[in-house]
Amino acid sequence: MDLVFEPNDILFFAGRTAILLVALLAFSLAFSGWRRATLRSAERLQADLGTALDRLQTFAAAQAEQADRLAARLESLEQRIDARAQLNAAAAAGAPRGYELALRLARNGATQDEIAESSGVTRQEAQLLVRLHGPRRSA
Repeated sequence: MDLVFEPNDILFFAGRTAILLVALLAFSLAFSGWRRATLRSAERLQADLGTALDRLQTFAAAQAEQADRLAARLESLEQRIDARAQLNAAAAAGAPRGYELALRLARNGATQDEIAESSGVTRQEAQLLVRLHGPRRSA
């Protein structure tokens, strides 16, 4: 089997080879361009992720600081509430004596100002005690 190529066949193979080489060159240029674009996109993405991570760390630090401040403030408020509860308990324990004193003063004819200053009740309470328990005045 002899392979004999005619001049037209040689031109045909040469043309096909040239077309395939041009196509291969075009595909390789397109692929390398696509690869470079992908690398640039990946670098931009990595830079954006680094920026986002920095922002997130800054935000987390700020949130932790704010949580610490809120915890300290909450502790302060709890202490104030406890102190106020102790004062209220002490006042409640001493309240009957103050009202008892105010009631005795009202029954003995003291004025509402004297009752308020002596027993620690408000002027309105002292006025009510004088009206209810003070000596009857004849009209």
